[in-house]
Amino acid sequence: MDWQSLQQRYDAPHGASARAARLLALGRVLDGTMYDVLPHDFSSERSGAGEYIPLSNRRPSVRTNLCRTVVDDSVSLLFGDTHWPEVKATDPQTAEALGTFIREAGIKPLFVQTATRGAVGSVAILLEALEGRLIASVLETVFLTPEWDAGGTLLSVRERYVVRGRDLAAQGYSIPDEQLGMEFWWQRTFTQTDCEVLLPLPVGSEIPAAKDERRSVRHGLGFVPIVWIRNLCSASHESDGLCTFERAIVTCPPEM
Repeated sequence: MDWQSLQQRYDAPHGASARAARLLALGRVLDGTMYDVLPHDFSSERSGAGEYIPLSNRRPSVRTNLCRTVVDDSVSLLFGDTHWPEVKATDPQTAEALGTFIREAGIKPLFVQTATRGAVGSVAILLEALEGRLIASVLETVFLTPEWDAGGTLLSVRERYVVRGRDLAAQGYSIPDEQLGMEFWWQRTFTQTDCEVLLPLPVGSEIPAAKDERRSVRHGLGFVPIVWIRNLCSASHESDGLCTFERAIVTCPPEM
């Protein structure tokens, strides 16, 4: 089955945009799960009723995952043992503090993860201060929506996706038992002054979501605490750059 037809088999999350669906599909290739959606293994030629199972409904007998190999090799050249950038500053104490932060926050493995996940087209790094510690984390951009001004400065990043009520309850939200299986919108927005979290709202509800005062924070930094990285691209008006491996997907053998 060719890549274009295979993508049509993927179920997109509720409310997902065309951009999100594309990034999710590319993420399947990166993770090696692109064929998991097909219901039968390659050796199953007939169903229990004796009907022939077309090859388009069978998973490959061998998966090379060449695309991930290309990404891993390129990332190793970018952030390998001998390719880590040296920290320099005019003030020795500043250089020492940055070096300590890199070690304590695990920046090296985080950058490797960033370069790997960003191979689909984009990735974001969030920096938070929690209980006196600076914590950096990787955000996949599938459910993120950035906004820039005319000069390319990041104004805000909205994160919005669907979760189950039981998952919200596990995070401390008060969800009635009859709504544990329901789908809810979860949303937070990072701006240059705030991190605004909205109270979860059932999917399909027409009531505007209210601000979650307990979980929202005013950071007052004057900038969005997120670094948005576009892969293989320098344009400031696009959310995503080029995918490292997209053109190679069609050259990967679907079955052997």
